[in-house]
Amino acid sequence: MRKKSINVLLVTVLLLLGLAAVLLRPLDRTPFTKTDYYATTLRNLQQRPAYVTQGDTVRVGWAKVNITPPAGTPLAGYGKRLGMDYESVHDSAWARTFAFSNGKTEAYYVALDMLIVPMQVMRRLEQVYPKLGLKPEQVYLTATHSHTSFGGWGKKLGVSLMSGEYEEELVAQLTRQIVQSMQLARQNLQPAKIGYGSVKAEGLVKNRLLDDPENPFYPDRNKTRDATLRFLKFEGQNGETAILSALSAHATILPSKTPELSRDYPGELVDELERHVDFAAFSAGAVGSQSVVYTHGDTYQSTQEVGEELAALLWQQLQQITCDYVYTLGYDRTRLALPEPSWRIATDLRLAPFVFNSVFGQHPAYVTSLQLGNVVFVGAPADYSGEFVARLRQNAQAQGLQAIVTSFNGGYIGYVTPDKYYNLEEYETRSMNFFGPHSGSYLTDIMLRQLRQYGQAKK
Repeated sequence: MRKKSINVLLVTVLLLLGLAAVLLRPLDRTPFTKTDYYATTLRNLQQRPAYVTQGDTVRVGWAKVNITPPAGTPLAGYGKRLGMDYESVHDSAWARTFAFSNGKTEAYYVALDMLIVPMQVMRRLEQVYPKLGLKPEQVYLTATHSHTSFGGWGKKLGVSLMSGEYEEELVAQLTRQIVQSMQLARQNLQPAKIGYGSVKAEGLVKNRLLDDPENPFYPDRNKTRDATLRFLKFEGQNGETAILSALSAHATILPSKTPELSRDYPGELVDELERHVDFAAFSAGAVGSQSVVYTHGDTYQSTQEVGEELAALLWQQLQQITCDYVYTLGYDRTRLALPEPSWRIATDLRLAPFVFNSVFGQHPAYVTSLQLGNVVFVGAPADYSGEFVARLRQNAQAQGLQAIVTSFNGGYIGYVTPDKYYNLEEYETRSMNFFGPHSGSYLTDIMLRQLRQYGQAKK
């Protein structure tokens, strides 16, 4: 009997070891500069540099299309909802689009009132662009990152847990609506003056990753925020005015269990601005690690208060912005080669790549950019940390440019935070860091290189 028990134990141990050998891998901490994926991305960057043109006065058009699906569609943003459908609409979701043309080329800026720009939607759009005479790099995609907007656009298990059951017709309809917004914006093109502005919103933004007093980096929590609301002002020849703004703070005020669709504070900001201007749009900035500060709990009173306060800050600064005609229009999209997934279960132990890929799928990721005069938007396929913004902006300013960073550009590689935080046992650095200890340095390096191409084109 004893011998039989020992044999069972040995077989069990061998099976567990075999299972571990199949499912687990050691963490790879090789510096990204010494990897093949980095070399591949550098080649991608060199082979398809930023396309920058000097043409006639940049003409601007804008339009919005309601993209709200009917009640019964799942909400997106929290796995604990378990795909919960919403029962009513508090405030509708929109695709808000700008079209730009300087006679030599054209480009588009699309801001969706959604958690992210879904990967399936980006794939469908790329099939449509040739019919519009466009290449994918001419369309700059962004989202507001509202965690109470609609889902139904994720196929793989890991994505559908955050966005509900996949609905093929919803994805097809959303693609058509985005294209419609682009066509309407194109029809409204007119010569327009453009001005850049910014205003501090420090009382409304916090670094939530460092919010715990026991965190070793806690003393740096206020030094490392990106708490600036940045915006462009467009003055059309026909007297109309439009605003495009971005802030690095999660739109997560509203509770996860309320079965209502809402744009959260970005919706309140845009609605308040549109009481004074003809058109407004908002995009999530480098929201990784950052959240908005509010005082009335997870309520619509808080979303209204934050939105109105941001609008007041912007409006006060708007009066001082000088707008001019610009002639430079440029864009770029660089494919990111990625390392093997590093979805960790311990400090130096990760799940095998096939496990991650079976849960989340394999999707292309890009760094995107759009230049209007001396302003360059740079887009990340991630919850990109606000701590990187200062470095990107300093690099841009050294080249006579203003940089505005946005996230969720049609790909998603998880949370991207500074490398020094990688060993923190936090949600952002453990559960949602998908591609290893150097993903922050790697992505930022490529974004900096893309920015430099615009600086070189100025010379």
